[in-house]
Amino acid sequence: MKLAWMSLQVLALAACGGDGSPATVATPAASAAQVVFMLATSGASAPRPGTVYEIAVINLDGSGFRQLTNDDKFKFLPHFSSDAKKIAYTRYAVGHYGEPNTVTDIAVLDSASGRESVITHDGHGISASWSPDGSRIAYVNAYEASIWTVAADGSGATRIANASGADTDMSWGDLAWSRDNWLMFTVGQTVNGCFKVRVDKIRPEGSQRMQVSDGGPNCTPPGLEQSGDADPGWSADGRTVYSSRGFPVPPAGPASSTVERKLYAYSSDAWYPGPETDLSLPSEPSCIEGVPKGSPDGKRVLLFRACFDTGRLVSGIYVTDTAGSYRMKITDGFAPDWNPLTN
Repeated sequence: MKLAWMSLQVLALAACGGDGSPATVATPAASAAQVVFMLATSGASAPRPGTVYEIAVINLDGSGFRQLTNDDKFKFLPHFSSDAKKIAYTRYAVGHYGEPNTVTDIAVLDSASGRESVITHDGHGISASWSPDGSRIAYVNAYEASIWTVAADGSGATRIANASGADTDMSWGDLAWSRDNWLMFTVGQTVNGCFKVRVDKIRPEGSQRMQVSDGGPNCTPPGLEQSGDADPGWSADGRTVYSSRGFPVPPAGPASSTVERKLYAYSSDAWYPGPETDLSLPSEPSCIEGVPKGSPDGKRVLLFRACFDTGRLVSGIYVTDTAGSYRMKITDGFAPDWNPLTN
């Protein structure tokens, strides 16, 4: 089972554009920090069936744009290696995001030469994430809900662990590898008839599995996408998790099965009923915010957002501070992540 944090209906709406203006005025200091992201060849912002996404880079100040791939194959969730020389992502050999019967594997792109290497070959590899030293890549086998690691050249594939299939451990996804050597992932669960998604973490050798969140208090209503956590990202020091928290309320505007999603932050320690921080903007509640990534310097967070508060859709890649006090649009696109060497 593949967990998709947005419904295809809202993705299609988000992909339609907006006027390109930022949803929130902000004037943080200019920065040449580099971002890798998914660039839609048709101008869409968020994934939808039939739209091709290539890999591109841009600086936070809007300079330095480069499109790195151009082969008309759908590519998903790119991430730089620790030395910034390579980029790993999910490559769709058949189909597009949200379609049935897709064939997906993990690919690695040499950012200097442009040479792409496909390093898995089972047709179910998704959600690539680099080890802190850049020697291995973790990924999820979506068919069997298992986590694997593999060397960057495709050798030495090793199964780490897999979902048990029990109600509290139904499916895994949305993998992220921290600097202090934890693998974080989402877990689909049903507790007392309530379905939602939480976050767990595990060591790369398969030990010390630990629950990090419970997904919040809300259950998934019939016909809507799942409530709970999705697309978690680490802070630079590994102490904080940034998450896309889903609530069972449709955003204003689109008549769809999607739910509002807010940027949340909480401790990466073992979960207990304690503090979590809502980093969304109270003035703009009708938004979908996701795929958050903490910056290497620990000061900012990248995210995708699509908002409907103004009566028209505004969407794209944004940056905020770790308090969530503003949103500044960088570019159209989806699934941004930082170049670890450019602060």
